[in-house]
Amino acid sequence: MRDGDDMQQIVDWPSRMKEVAEFVGLDQQELDVIESTRELVLAKGEEITASVYDHFLLFPETRRFFLEESGDVDETKLDRRKHSLLRWLTGSISFKIDEDYPIRLLATGIVHSHPPSHRAHLGSIPSRFMIGSMSYLMTYLTQVFQKELADSKMALMAMK
Repeated sequence: MRDGDDMQQIVDWPSRMKEVAEFVGLDQQELDVIESTRELVLAKGEEITASVYDHFLLFPETRRFFLEESGDVDETKLDRRKHSLLRWLTGSISFKIDEDYPIRLLATGIVHSHPPSHRAHLGSIPSRFMIGSMSYLMTYLTQVFQKELADSKMALMAMK
């Protein structure tokens, strides 16, 4: 039995994700629009992720998650987080529910809600910053689409 098999039996992921997709209005047309932005988003991926993490560094409450004990920014950790966000962004464009999906979803949740022992004193990342970072990312993507997509109708659909 694979590691994800137990989780797949606990939660019916295809049904759960269908429910979430219906809740947010994500249908095949929306998935096609997301797919149509693939090359642009991937081409701008490093710029997008750098912007998100540069934004985090502007605020003491989020900056603290990226500091060494000396108080300096841990550039290695920051680079790993940027790479991780880029992987997530790429995965979001290629959205699919497969046997590994529950593991990826669980891992993402654990990383953001359970601090590793070496930074337990920081606590988990507050949900307001998780929600805020998604809002920031959506706003940034909207600006990219407005600037880069010649078809204004497509840009509007991509911003939805």
